Amino acid sequence: MNIQEVPKSVINLVCEFPDEFKSKMLKMALIANQPTAQDRSKILANFSNDSSIPKEQIYEVLGVYITLVRFFLETSDNEFNSRLLEIGFTSEFIENLPFIGNRDEIVNNLLHNFNTDFGKLSSLKWKIDISLSNSALLKKIPTSIILCLTLKNNNKYTIEVEGKTFHKLRFNIALILKELTLLKSNFCK
Repeated sequence: MNIQEVPKSVINLVCEFPDEFKSKMLKMALIANQPTAQDRSKILANFSNDSSIPKEQIYEVLGVYITLVRFFLETSDNEFNSRLLEIGFTSEFIENLPFIGNRDEIVNNLLHNFNTDFGKLSSLKWKIDISLSNSALLKKIPTSIILCLTLKNNNKYTIEVEGKTFHKLRFNIALILKELTLLKSNFCK
């Protein structure tokens, strides 16, 4: 979701959200931007039951907070504030966000959670597995790509993916690298 695409009614909902729950929503948004595979739907359901706020509203507000975190990382402090005011967020809401002045802490926290052993990649080899056979069999058995990853700790991983999935992977990696370059250039300003 782009911050520009958020409807005015949802912006009003976020600004009027009870103050005692705003910090919890912000924490959940920061956690949602971290690379974990945990299902947090139970936490949101419990939050909905405890606060008597409909689950749909919680999902909408959380989506806006996640978008705010990403938008904050893409912009400077002044641009962040001015663009939120232009979009329709209240100045009181913006002033209560703990982003301004804490950029280094937020970025370091998010980057720290992305450090995995895959950051220590030693080599990556790939090959195309093509089965030469008649055309009827080729339609049933798609071409696959085999990726062989070797980490600096000598762990080896072999992953086999279909051609379409490999192209999606290449596209998403290129998109991530582009966004990281953009974030790095905005952060260095």
